Amino acid sequence: MLNPKTERVDYGLELRPPEGYELDSAMAATYTLDLDALLSVPVALCFHDTLEGEIQGERLALLEAIGQLNNRLKVFYQAGKIKLPSSYNRLFALLEPWLQPVMPGNVAYSSFHPKFWLLRYTAPKLPVRYRLIVLSRNLTFDRSWDLAVSLDGEVSRESIYSAHQGWDDLVRDLLLQDTSFEPGKVIRKELGRINWYPPENFRDPRILAGGPEYGQPLDMLNSNDSILVVSPFLKDSIGGIGALDEFAQRVPVGSRWLISRGEELDAIGPEKLEGWSCFSINSDVVEGEERLELGTAMQNLHAKLIVVERGQTCHWHLGSANSTAAALGTAGHDPRNTELMVRLTGKSTLIGPAALLEQWVNRDNPGNGLFVEHQFEERSESEGETERNLFRVLSFDLIKANWTLYAREAESDPTLFELELQIDEIPTLPESLSVEVALLPVKGSDRSLGSVICWKNLNINQLSAFLAVKITSQASSETEHLVIQTALNLPPGTDRERRMIEQLVDTEDKFLNYIRLLLQRHPDKNEWFGFDSASGQFGALATLFGDSPIFEQLMLAAARDTEALERIQKMIDRLEGTSVPVPERFVQLWRHFAPKKR
Repeated sequence: MLNPKTERVDYGLELRPPEGYELDSAMAATYTLDLDALLSVPVALCFHDTLEGEIQGERLALLEAIGQLNNRLKVFYQAGKIKLPSSYNRLFALLEPWLQPVMPGNVAYSSFHPKFWLLRYTAPKLPVRYRLIVLSRNLTFDRSWDLAVSLDGEVSRESIYSAHQGWDDLVRDLLLQDTSFEPGKVIRKELGRINWYPPENFRDPRILAGGPEYGQPLDMLNSNDSILVVSPFLKDSIGGIGALDEFAQRVPVGSRWLISRGEELDAIGPEKLEGWSCFSINSDVVEGEERLELGTAMQNLHAKLIVVERGQTCHWHLGSANSTAAALGTAGHDPRNTELMVRLTGKSTLIGPAALLEQWVNRDNPGNGLFVEHQFEERSESEGETERNLFRVLSFDLIKANWTLYAREAESDPTLFELELQIDEIPTLPESLSVEVALLPVKGSDRSLGSVICWKNLNINQLSAFLAVKITSQASSETEHLVIQTALNLPPGTDRERRMIEQLVDTEDKFLNYIRLLLQRHPDKNEWFGFDSASGQFGALATLFGDSPIFEQLMLAAARDTEALERIQKMIDRLEGTSVPVPERFVQLWRHFAPKKR
């Protein structure tokens, strides 16, 4: 159980539908968001493949997969918390309708912090099924040590008594933030009829939302025999450890184990942690894996888990919440953050603290385990705390403002555009901080923050709802980056997706590659990504009638896979009126295979 050598989770495999089912719709929540990581999601949802390997780039296969997920996926993230990409991808523009920024609350020190996927699957003549994946990991490429739990559920005919504290309310509240997401209406109706099945060795799953509107994301007794806490962050904004102190009261005489980041434990100090057996991640293990896999990427502990033991019974709480007062709340006080945890119950012998520590801590060779007993080091007082507070307050004020972009055609050239940014409730800047705003697709487009900002001579690929915002300290030159998703208003008839298709499918060979891509019965990621190149010396006719010709593939699809023909027809409909070159021989051939209009 949670053996780091054998219990690795493949994110992409978890997103695959059950045997015989197809994805109907999905929603996800994350604190931070990486747009490149989000581009990899269609690989799993549409190709039924893993997320491993090179996925970045402006791929024809990604264009098609994004099209297949339109109006079927919604991702909720904390406003402003999009990672600044190293380079811009034109496909980012097609992700905008999927995204819904969420304000974290009414104060700067709260966070929208849940991390989950809720996927709805359907199959002919079978009950609707759901999968809930609750993670400690954001929707990024971060490679830190994380935990995830996957629950499968089935929709029953009647309502089920819900032991899932605040979960239904959290999902409904999120979906109501974008009522144009049609699948959300069905999800809201079915939530109360989903019967969730526990993973092996567990029973009685409970899904617990936390936050000012939902209470504490915990369900545990006041008196327990032992407790194991895994959390990368432990301190609150003033340096206290209120959540740990409350856990200590729930285990007044038993064993208390604490696993965290070394720097976090050092910052708290051994005096405040008296009574806890403290462990930190083994730096040799981390650095070794970094050398093998990660280059210079940072890796550390990011998992969140609370295990309480009483007699022969154990309860796990795992999910997004750190063991801080902001995330978990304290007695009589709800948490500031919005969080999601899952409670699972099982036998102590199988899932208790001792069983976990046996796998994680090598007692025979203490330096070889994933975690080692922490050796405290003195740390100097943190510098720049006041400045960081200024950054956080200003960031909150910036994302709270209303950002609207208005695009209009340039008078001198109708193929070019001008953008005007209007910001309502623009915050007053502290004297020590400055703010610059730039268009995410356009390098060197930085402008000083103002209530109205203009950019000129932009092509259609440079029209984006995403703005890069940089906060700079005049004293220390420290910077913080936000990416803010604005409300983008385009002139009538401006179709960025259509223009992108024209640019990516600009030869007859590429058009026929698109057809071959759609004819794949069992889509393979590597094959799909190979369709971006043209056919080279053989040309379009060879693709139609040469080795493995499209003609034969169409014949096979007509007999066994009519859905492929439907996909092709939808693609052809999308191309109508574009400049994409369609071979005349294909037009003649398609007349014999085109699905009849219903």
